[in-house]
Amino acid sequence: MNSIQNISRVQLLLQHKRPQEAEQEARRQLRDDPDNSYLHCLLALALMELVRLPEAQATAQQAIHLDPENSFAFYVLSATLQRQHELPAALEAIEEALALDPEDADYQHVLGQIRFQQGQLYAALRAAEAGLQADPTHVDCLGLRARCLARLGRRDEAAADLDEALRQSPSDAGTHADLGWVALERGRAKEAAGYFREALRLNPTSDYAREGLVSALKARFWLYNGFYRFMVWTQTLSPGMRQGMFIGLFILSRVVPGLLPLYLVLVYMSWFAEPLFNSLLRFNRYGRFALSEEDTQYSNQFLALLVSGLALLAAGYYSKISPFTTAGIVALGLLFPLVGTQRQWHPKRRQQSKWFGWGLAAVGVLSISFDALALPGEGPLFLTFLGGTLVYVWVMGLRS
Repeated sequence: MNSIQNISRVQLLLQHKRPQEAEQEARRQLRDDPDNSYLHCLLALALMELVRLPEAQATAQQAIHLDPENSFAFYVLSATLQRQHELPAALEAIEEALALDPEDADYQHVLGQIRFQQGQLYAALRAAEAGLQADPTHVDCLGLRARCLARLGRRDEAAADLDEALRQSPSDAGTHADLGWVALERGRAKEAAGYFREALRLNPTSDYAREGLVSALKARFWLYNGFYRFMVWTQTLSPGMRQGMFIGLFILSRVVPGLLPLYLVLVYMSWFAEPLFNSLLRFNRYGRFALSEEDTQYSNQFLALLVSGLALLAAGYYSKISPFTTAGIVALGLLFPLVGTQRQWHPKRRQQSKWFGWGLAAVGVLSISFDALALPGEGPLFLTFLGGTLVYVWVMGLRS
C-alpha cells in the first residue's frame, strides 16, 4: 500500500506539470526499489517533460528490460521516440504496446498520431476509431478522427466529433488545438489563431498549440496560406504520388515554358517558406513570442546568409567586380543546404546534409578565390557548385 502511495505522489506531480520535482521523487523512490518498471516509466515521462529526450528514451528502455510484458513501458518509449521524430522506431514500440494491450485507447491514439504524421490518413483514421471502440468518450481519439475526416473532405463529420470532444471536456487544450488545425487547413487563419490562443491559455506549455499559433499567424500572409493549403492537400497523396507530381511538374514546365515561373515559385516556397515567414513573423507583436528559441536561431542564420548574398550581388552589380557577384550567388545557393539541414530531424540524415553543405561551401569558396585571383578553372568550379546545389535539392527533396 505504501508503495502505491509513493507512486501516486510521482503521478500527481506529473499531472500538476511539476516534472523537476517528479524526477527527484522518482529517483528517490528508485533508490529503494531499483527494479520497479513502472517507476522507471514515470521517470521517463518526467525527463520527457524536461526535454531530456535521450535520457527519457534510455529510461523507458530500462523499464522494458525490467519487465518486457509492461505495455505502458512500450507506450512511453514510443512517446519519447516520437518527440525525437524517430517515427519508424516509435511505430514499432507502440505496436508492441498494442500487442500486449490492444484495448487501450491511449495506445491507439499514439498509433494514429504516428500514422497521421506519416501522411497515412486512412490508417490514422482506423486507429482513432479503434480507440473509440475501446472508449467512446476518449477526447484525443475524437480529435484525431476529426483531423483525419477534415483532411479527407468529410467536414460535417469532423465538426460533429470536435463538438462531442468539447462536450466531454470543454477545458481540454488538445481539443481546442485540434479545432485550430482544422480551421487552419480550411484557410481560416484568424479563427484558427483564436482556438490556438485558447489552447495555450489552458496549457501554456503545449508545443502542439504553439506550433499551430505560429502557423496561423503566418497564414495571414496570402502566399503562405495558399502554399500551406496546397501542401496539406499533397499529404492526402501517397509518398510515391507526391514525388511523381513534383517530377511531372518539372517535366511539364520544360515542355510549356510559361509554367516555369510557377514551378520555380513552388520549389522556392517548398524550401524557404518556413524560415522566410518565421523571419517576417518576428515583426509581429504576437509572433515573435510564439516562435521557439530554435526557430529564432534558424531565422537568424537564414537572414544572415540571405542578406549577405543579396548585399554581395548588389555590390557586384554596381561595382562590376566579378568576385562579388560570384560570392553573392554562392551565398544564396548555400541557403538550400542550410535550410535543408535545419529541417532534417533524423540525426543520420542531418549529418549527411551538413557534410554535403560544407562540401558545397568549400567548392564555392574555391570558385570565389579563383575568380578573385584570376586563376584558370574558376568556371568549372562555379559550375560544379551550381550542379552540386541542384543535386542536393533533388536528392534531399525526394527523400523528404
